[in-house]
Amino acid sequence: MFELLGLDKVKYLGRKLDKKMFYDNGDLSKEDKRIFIDYIDRIEMSYVLNSSTINIAPFVNDEYYYEAIVYLKVKLKQKDKIDKISKIINNNIPNPLVIIYEFDKEYSISTAIKRLSKTEKNKTVVEESNTTNWLNISSLSENDKKFIDSISLSKIPYTNLFDFYKTINDKIYLFNMSDKIGEYEDISDKKTLEENKQISEKIEKLEVELKKTLSKLKRESQFNKKMELNVKATEINREIENLKGKLK
Repeated sequence: MFELLGLDKVKYLGRKLDKKMFYDNGDLSKEDKRIFIDYIDRIEMSYVLNSSTINIAPFVNDEYYYEAIVYLKVKLKQKDKIDKISKIINNNIPNPLVIIYEFDKEYSISTAIKRLSKTEKNKTVVEESNTTNWLNISSLSENDKKFIDSISLSKIPYTNLFDFYKTINDKIYLFNMSDKIGEYEDISDKKTLEENKQISEKIEKLEVELKKTLSKLKRESQFNKKMELNVKATEINREIENLKGKLK
């Protein structure tokens, strides 16, 4: 997976992170510790991308501190709980992380946009996180291959580390949405990528609203209310199709 992402061109660190570090320094509950013990085999700091390793400028202001991006490899004992594991790791490591989960020959890629906490010094707050479904390295679909290639080092803008990281995060989101909005397409233009993400987010919200409306329709017995819900569902469907037509 690292080779497919173009990381073989960067110095490999392969530095094991002891789980005890999270137990001692992190604010982990008993449940969190149990998840680490039962689900995680090994956590490795594999690569660090910064101005020295890939000649890309940091991005630092009052809200964001992106001086280095860390690629972690997390080898799992079991396939489950990756959203929970991501939350624990991101809450305890302030750096922007690209987490590569590995189980057998399958991989999942996870990111989380973080901003500086306004109340706690040296702490970050997760604004948005995205995680791919499992990708089988030995039987990747054309859609999977297109996505992985789109987040390789050669396909990401080098304007600064924040733009670099946000592009990966946005592309993961659009890849996850590709089953609803159509085949995944690599978008290199920053503005177009952002517009497509915003449209896709609207589609996602409308899909949730449509599901709720159809659920109400199934339970409703009164004819006039059934008609109202049918009309509403039709309008939501029309709006979803209109938004799909705006995707570039």
